Amino acid sequence: MENGEQKIFVWCNFLEGMEDSILHGILIASILGKELCLFHLLDRNLHENTEIAEARLRGATSRISELLSGIKVRYLIMDQEIIKALNDLSELYECLVLVSHKNTSGKLLPYLQYAAFPFLFISARSNIDSIYKQIVVPVGYMKKSKDLALWASYLGRHNNAVINLFLSDEGWNEDQKTVKNNLFSIQRFYGKFKFPFQVIESHTPTWKLQKAALGHTLSLKFAMLVIAGSFKTTVLDSILGLTEDKVISKSEDLSVMCVNSRRDFYTFCS
Repeated sequence: MENGEQKIFVWCNFLEGMEDSILHGILIASILGKELCLFHLLDRNLHENTEIAEARLRGATSRISELLSGIKVRYLIMDQEIIKALNDLSELYECLVLVSHKNTSGKLLPYLQYAAFPFLFISARSNIDSIYKQIVVPVGYMKKSKDLALWASYLGRHNNAVINLFLSDEGWNEDQKTVKNNLFSIQRFYGKFKFPFQVIESHTPTWKLQKAALGHTLSLKFAMLVIAGSFKTTVLDSILGLTEDKVISKSEDLSVMCVNSRRDFYTFCS
């Protein structure tokens, strides 16, 4: 497969939800003007037949190409450990985002920390276009808020999506100054473009902001929520529903993008 062009990768495991993932991948690739790549990681425990997997992906790429001549479609099969595969997707194949069905989140989320690109978990089968017209970004005192806002801006710029900056409230705490500074930086950056955005006051502290942002996004019905991977969660986080897997499990048909803000990720090249 030729390299050098940024690509939207779709996790293809030949299980339920894969076709939905491909549809979302097609839409994201179309919006951002990127190549689409159907990706399969061979499961060594299942002793998969490489030729069969290749035939299935070749057939899928051919069908997509026949229907959508404006999008370059490729496929890639790897036979290696997942951490090495994720590194190669970024270093060798210019992966911009990996799209996968939510039923794979339990397997993929633990490996987000090794990825230099976001994971986009999806489940919706209808009104897919509407989902990427409303983007919710939690903005707290953490520096990673700016990383989330940056990724959201790509859909704002290229899909004229409305971005909701969901602002935390630290009361009179010193952290509130950092929240305001983060918001100011994001607004100044967004001001360079023409997509619509708005600030939503959450009245919620940063430590509960992700869960509150999910509630706000669900109220929009069709939308995408952008969150950061935490990696070091506690039992209390799980009980309170503050972990990424809890957010995804309760997200209904929203799309949820998880960003690894601890590692420099590949930025969009227009």
